[in-house]
Amino acid sequence: MNISNPENRTMTSAAVIGVVGYHNTGKTTLVCRLIERLIEGGYSVSTIKNIPREDFFMDVQGTDTWKHGESGARVVVASSPNETSFIVKDTLTFDEMIRIVDLASSPDLILVEGHKSEDIPKIVLGDPPIDGDGRRYDPDVDNFEDILDYITGIVEINRIYNQLPKMNCGKCGYDDCMDMAEAIFRNEKTLADCVMHNGYVSATVGGKEVPMGPFVQDIVSKTIAGMISSLKGVGYADIDSDIVIRIRHEHD
Repeated sequence: MNISNPENRTMTSAAVIGVVGYHNTGKTTLVCRLIERLIEGGYSVSTIKNIPREDFFMDVQGTDTWKHGESGARVVVASSPNETSFIVKDTLTFDEMIRIVDLASSPDLILVEGHKSEDIPKIVLGDPPIDGDGRRYDPDVDNFEDILDYITGIVEINRIYNQLPKMNCGKCGYDDCMDMAEAIFRNEKTLADCVMHNGYVSATVGGKEVPMGPFVQDIVSKTIAGMISSLKGVGYADIDSDIVIRIRHEHD
C-alpha cells in the first residue's frame, strides 16, 4: 500500500485522502458516510471541499464580515458561541490549505473532495483515470467496507510514520521511513527495528544532570541526530554511536 511519495508529502501530521469524480457521481454522499464511520471508529476527521466556480463566494454581500473584506482585510475571522469561520480573501495553494486545517484541528485524516490533480491517494467515483495511488469505487457495485478498510489502513500507516524520525536513513533496510511504516503495519517490522527511533539522552548544566522524560529525550535525540548528520563529513552511519556535545561559556 504505497500511500504517498514522501518527497511530495505536505507538511502535516494528518493522512490526506481525496475523493474525486465527475459531477453527480456521489462524492459528497461518500465523504459524509466516511466521516460518520471513521468518527465511530475513533478517528478525528476534517475536510476540504473544492468549488470550481468563479462566481462562488463564502461570504454574503452586505454583512459585517463582507464589509471587512471589502475594506481590504486579507483574512476575516467570524466567531460565535458555536462556530469560528476564517475567510481568506485570496486563493491558497493546496499545501497551504492542508497546513491550516492540520494546525486548526490536528485531525487523524483530512478528506479532500475534489482537487483531483493533487498527488494524494484518491477514491475515484465514475470512470475518470486514476493517477498515482487510488481505488475506484462504484457505490452500486462495490463494498463500502473495503473502501473504509483501505482508508483506515492509510491512517494507521500514517500514525506509525509520525512516530518514525523521517530521516530516510535506510538503516532499517528500506529506502525511506514511509516504506518502514508500511512494513510495521504489515507486522514485518517493529518500531524497535528503527535504529533512530530510541536513544538515551542525558544533559548536564553546571555539573548537574537535567532530568528528561522519554518524550523529551526522543525529541532531543532526533533533533540532534538530524543536525549532526547534515554536517560535512558525517553520515547516518556515524551517528549510531554516542554523540557528545559540550558548550563552554567563557566568564570574565
